[in-house]
Amino acid sequence: MTRIHLMVFIALFSIMLIGHASAQVIFYADFEVSGSKSIPDVSVNDPSNWVPENAGTVWVTTDEFPDGSGALHQNAEGCGISGNTPLPGVTDFSDGIIQAVFSWQDDDGVGFQFRRVGDDSGYLVAFGYNETPQIIIGSLADGCCPSGQCLDQCSCENGGNELVGVDHGLGADLSQDNSVAYFTRVEVTGSLIQVWYMPLDDVSNLFAASGELGDPVAEYDGADDLGPGIVGLWHESWGNGRVDDILVTGPGGTTDVDPHAKLSTTWGKVKSSY
Repeated sequence: MTRIHLMVFIALFSIMLIGHASAQVIFYADFEVSGSKSIPDVSVNDPSNWVPENAGTVWVTTDEFPDGSGALHQNAEGCGISGNTPLPGVTDFSDGIIQAVFSWQDDDGVGFQFRRVGDDSGYLVAFGYNETPQIIIGSLADGCCPSGQCLDQCSCENGGNELVGVDHGLGADLSQDNSVAYFTRVEVTGSLIQVWYMPLDDVSNLFAASGELGDPVAEYDGADDLGPGIVGLWHESWGNGRVDDILVTGPGGTTDVDPHAKLSTTWGKVKSSY
């Protein structure tokens, strides 16, 4: 993704993401120094504001994402350093979209916690890679998964505690040199959790409505409305993994957009920048 893409990212994404209603971006971090596109402000790009619940997790910034842009980099290893890191300031998420782009230098997984209102109240979507070739949807109420544990240690990887565990569909022996970026999206609507996971190169339109991305790879219809809660970046032993362009939508955001704005000219310019 070039910097030109990011210049229009917030406006176009907001417009196209939620077709008939006004979308609100409540969080966006691209980990660029200028922070001109950050929401709510440039502080979200500062790793010192990303305070992990497990002190063994170490977040730093790097400019070595596959496209050469800035990214957040986790450089510790081992199940003991696994856990959640709340997104700075995102404390009242209930329904909306959580999206990011990841790359791997490890075989373990990463994901999101959301609707979290306590250590045992909330949900987890984990994107497995080589060691765990699955997408896993779990509930914190079922023990998925305490800080300092990998998914198999809390029986949330083929152990029966997970709500959903399906093959991620990416194949085997995936690259572990941070050379391939992967697009991830979680959409939460009432009781329904839907998940998309694919190579970034397979996504022709980052700003598409979820229905335009094809069928979700995983979904669960039975989530409780736990009340507004935090969104967190979760990982299990995700050594040297990188994440870029973290975006969250939902009520109470700082950016209202007109869903009926014309898009064809602007999107054509974006595509021509590849």
